[in-house]
Amino acid sequence: MILPPILSVVGYSNAGKTRCVVGLIASLSRRGYRIASAKHCHQGFELDVRGKDSWQHKEAGAVMTIMAGKNRIGIVSDAEPLVPLRQLAERYIHDADLFLAEGYSWEPYPKILVLSKASLEQERLHAPDFLFALVGDKPMTSSLPQFTFEELDRLALLIERRYLHASSEGVA
Repeated sequence: MILPPILSVVGYSNAGKTRCVVGLIASLSRRGYRIASAKHCHQGFELDVRGKDSWQHKEAGAVMTIMAGKNRIGIVSDAEPLVPLRQLAERYIHDADLFLAEGYSWEPYPKILVLSKASLEQERLHAPDFLFALVGDKPMTSSLPQFTFEELDRLALLIERRYLHASSEGVA
């Protein structure tokens, strides 16, 4: 099984990571790419609604519950405390050209660092390895390519050229 390229958007809380991810998904989707995404939730999350049938399945002991409807499929599954991105991709990502993750700064994949209300020098103390681009609302001192939130189409083009080039021939 060939996995799609995995990229991560990282940065401090409220820096604009979700805005960046959503903008990139929209831009790359308009170009014809199929984008899968993941969001690391520090505090956990609730996907299913208490009392609903699928919730009851899980509460009864199912290790995985699949909710299938007309145009959507949802999965609630037991997992170890922190499933690596590669494992998520192997288990769940099919028919995608790119797997774009929000968070996962510790993972060894190319990263976009989103900066806001802080200088690059402050961020560099905590900057992850594998950085290939910066997104922020002000210019920064760095040799990395930089983009504002209004330039996410340009960043999508960089991603296309650098990580999707091999599969871009079949995309309209």
